[in-house]
Amino acid sequence: MGHFCLWLVFGTIFYLGHELDRIFGLYLLLVPLLVIPALIASGAFVIGLAANLWARRWRRLMSVVAAPVVTIGLLAASSHYQISPEWIHFQLTRSHYMELARELPGPSPKYQEWDWGETGGAGSATMFHSLVYDETDNPLNRPEQSVHNEATSSARPCGDHFFLVTDTFQ
Repeated sequence: MGHFCLWLVFGTIFYLGHELDRIFGLYLLLVPLLVIPALIASGAFVIGLAANLWARRWRRLMSVVAAPVVTIGLLAASSHYQISPEWIHFQLTRSHYMELARELPGPSPKYQEWDWGETGGAGSATMFHSLVYDETDNPLNRPEQSVHNEATSSARPCGDHFFLVTDTFQ
């Protein structure tokens, strides 16, 4: 169980790395935050593998080998089913944004953007994340489109006219 927990913690930090950078502005500090747990997990794997092979504890050896496989499988399934940190964040705050969308002034179709942070810095692409409420279901056709001309934009639907929009500037 210890090896699985260790790999699960490492996998979770790795999976949330982009989100941690966006929320806390870690940028270069993100490298040691990802590398140190990777070294610990890899070291525990090698030591556990060698110790259990030496002592001929086959069940424990299978546990050591299965831990990274199961963790990678869980992360791959999350990615396949598009369960991203941004999607989880939206699901946890959905009722708040639904209330804000109901209170938007003006006639339909209504449009509103909420800033969800940015990542990147000097020498790398800068990504701006936003949550968009668009009753026309066309969030990439924005009213202030001229600001976003240099950006590569992508939108991911979240249901109920909400979209997670990412603008990438090279």
